[in-house]
Amino acid sequence: MYFVGKFDEGRSAVPSGYERHSQGYDRFAMVDHSVGSVHMGVGICRLQPKGSVELTVQANEKGIYVLYGDLEIKRGEEIFRLSADDYALFPYGIPQAYRNRGHQVACWFEMQAPQPKPPGGWQDTFFVGDEGWPGEVRTPNLEDPRTKLVGHFREQKPQFPSGAAIQGLKVFLFMDREFGAQHFLMMRGELALGGVCGLHDHPIEESYFVLSGEADMEIEGKKFHLQPGVVAWTGVGTSHAFFQKGNAPFRWIETQAPPFPAQNGFRNYASWDKLRTPAKP
Repeated sequence: MYFVGKFDEGRSAVPSGYERHSQGYDRFAMVDHSVGSVHMGVGICRLQPKGSVELTVQANEKGIYVLYGDLEIKRGEEIFRLSADDYALFPYGIPQAYRNRGHQVACWFEMQAPQPKPPGGWQDTFFVGDEGWPGEVRTPNLEDPRTKLVGHFREQKPQFPSGAAIQGLKVFLFMDREFGAQHFLMMRGELALGGVCGLHDHPIEESYFVLSGEADMEIEGKKFHLQPGVVAWTGVGTSHAFFQKGNAPFRWIETQAPPFPAQNGFRNYASWDKLRTPAKP
């Protein structure tokens, strides 16, 4: 199973249950049960200037990545401000609230796992009131080793996946088990000019939200053109490949759920197909 769509600001809406507990908040659902996913709740959230979301507790794990604007956050006993390319993890059941005191819309990419329940049944988001905000909210000190579950994306320590039909690919893991995530992985990927990631599949689900550049994506024999704002999702065992296009690197945010197994999470078809050729004596 797979899905390809595009972020549409005109279709963003206040999520069910938030109508009386938020101001200036909307969300565009990109990947959830409606496209065939069983593990992910992926969306783009926006908070208008002077907007807020009341204190909530959620029965899942959440990761956010700020695309633009400034976002003030309560997370348990912590209060801090995030800006573009900052990210934060919200463990299971931790109280959280948001507000925007800036002059620009705050917009962030959001991943939730296990997948939030759809409206109409048991709900996994609980509003628990608001205890007020302090007068000053600071950015987190990322140099302090006591700062946990928050960071700022930098192109440091990339991984370079290798194998047949892979070239120009590097990935930056920033929200994984080492960081504190238990139910998903979030990373950024990049394909250099002429880069290719040949046909492969995984025993998990993946989503890809395009930040910049262009690429052609092949999914189960069909081709799709990816550009900024497009989201693609592949289910368990769905074959897919990427081919960079244009004169700029192709960059995206990727999520995986459940997290990769310790071994054999990447089944590269080109490498395995070599076994079809009998070995020379």
